[in-house]
Amino acid sequence: MDVLIYSKNKKRRDLMSLKKKITLTICIIVIILLVLLSLSIYMKSAFILNENAEEYMEAQILRAQEKIDLLVETIQLESIILARDKKVEQFLNNEITMDELNFYLTNKMEKMNKDRNYYKDLFILNLEGYIKATTMPEAIELDLTDRKYILKCKEINKTVTSDILHARSDGTMIVNTVSPIYDTNGNIIALSGIAIKAEQFVNFIKDYKLGESGYFVIIDSNNYILSHKNPQFIGKYVDETEYNIENYEKSYDNLKTYKKMSSNNWILMANYPKKELNEKSMSLLSYVIIFGSIIIVISIFISIIISNSISAPIISITNYINSMTNSNKYIDNTIDNTLKAFRENKSSDILIKNDDEIKNLNKSFLNLKKHFDKESQELIKTSNDLTTSLQKKSYLTARFISTLSHDLRTSITLIKGYAKGLISGLITDEQVNKKFLKEIYNSAEYLEKITYDILDSTYEAQYSQKLHKQKINGKTYAEELFNKSKHYIENANRKFIGEFNCQECYINIDPIKIRRVWNNLLSNAVKYTPENNEIKVMLYNDNNKLIFKIIDTGIGIKKEDQDNIFDMFYTSNFKNKKSYGLGLFISKSIIEAHGENIKFKSIFRKGSMFCFEIKIIN
Repeated sequence: MDVLIYSKNKKRRDLMSLKKKITLTICIIVIILLVLLSLSIYMKSAFILNENAEEYMEAQILRAQEKIDLLVETIQLESIILARDKKVEQFLNNEITMDELNFYLTNKMEKMNKDRNYYKDLFILNLEGYIKATTMPEAIELDLTDRKYILKCKEINKTVTSDILHARSDGTMIVNTVSPIYDTNGNIIALSGIAIKAEQFVNFIKDYKLGESGYFVIIDSNNYILSHKNPQFIGKYVDETEYNIENYEKSYDNLKTYKKMSSNNWILMANYPKKELNEKSMSLLSYVIIFGSIIIVISIFISIIISNSISAPIISITNYINSMTNSNKYIDNTIDNTLKAFRENKSSDILIKNDDEIKNLNKSFLNLKKHFDKESQELIKTSNDLTTSLQKKSYLTARFISTLSHDLRTSITLIKGYAKGLISGLITDEQVNKKFLKEIYNSAEYLEKITYDILDSTYEAQYSQKLHKQKINGKTYAEELFNKSKHYIENANRKFIGEFNCQECYINIDPIKIRRVWNNLLSNAVKYTPENNEIKVMLYNDNNKLIFKIIDTGIGIKKEDQDNIFDMFYTSNFKNKKSYGLGLFISKSIIEAHGENIKFKSIFRKGSMFCFEIKIIN
């Protein structure tokens, strides 16, 4: 007896170990896949971010270059307009005084600085290069005869913009633009000029940021820094800084690139810290880890269910075989003892009086053998059925995991792609931005639905009997379902046919879960019914029961599928209809918890009918 008890306990421990091994194996596989997925996403995102950052920098530097060139051209145009100003003409013709022109130029510059506060001075020079009118009184008669841009302007008779300069009036860093002033005969009689504060050049491209901390640098043709986000660098010689062209791109901390501009052969440099790119990659990785953790928790629940499903038939087979083995041992012992007693003539145990009793004994043995043969055949059949069931469950589980992993990867890829488009900053169209955000939201909502379905199926598989029942008005409840069904079907471009004949009654149900069953059946009817086809909804009283029925004219269910449609993870072979095989399983669990069953009839390619009943209470 002790040996038998020990053997049973050992077998029970072996079976428990089998469950744990199955659960642990599934969890380990999921965790390994998630780790590999996280690493591949991080490495791929880092590569894409670096690649996109370089493209992004090229695009931004071209835009900044165009804006600076446009700005220089704008200031040159303003200088030309100043050269043709009536007040300037009157001054050169001695019709107004210098003070009157200075006052006019000061007011003009103040108006110009309301929009862009970088004008330092408006001035008029004679042909010798001396300032004769200006907004700065201390600059009157200032000698600019040796300035290269003054000499070049007089030489080529065109508007010229200087490199960065130290203003001789107060020593500040400026950029000057001068244009020739002509008399009525087309001869140059003077020069008009506009002085720009050099430190304000950084504001020209402030809207073209590179991420959060990237920036642009402008180097003039004399290799002096014309613009920098740090004013302390403005006016410095590049050989004294890190912006020397020969060593510029040799940096491990920043992504760098530069372009030569058409404006005076200036150079525009772009700097993008790699640290910022790494932070973005880590941010994306953190989202993957969080999402992965959720999937791991879900996989634990699923693996427990799967291990129970797989091990249950194995336990049944083992118990059945053990029972048969014990019975066979008992019978073998009985036969051996009987034969032994017969040989030893132990008449006290077995009394054999004549040949008839020996024949009867042989006949009993033959009947017992037939019984053993029959039970052996039944055992073989049961084992085959259980093996087929195991193979089927394994196939369904594998197909479910494959479909789930594909949909998860697809949704994650969509979220990553649209998020990358938004992060890059290249999308400036508001409508496109809204579209990207909407696609991200839809993908996240789809992931949420998948997660809820899996969690709900796990819960329903184990705790479906836990209902929150309440006594409610059956007619009011059914009428609400009927109206919502009409709206849902018509919005899905299907023809709604309704039959509502509910009398005043009361039912004792969990209203939330019954509504979920109804919604599952209704969404299936819409999913498998082509557009413009009919879907009939029937809600009525019959024999003290409230009947819920949906009849569609869709693709129907094949005969070979009809015995399995309520199994977890089971789906039809319609490739264009996405399903995880959870809706009908959950619905069946809920209805059975209410003490009823879901009934259905279906003809392939003609349609299906699903219904369930709820008892009416007093």
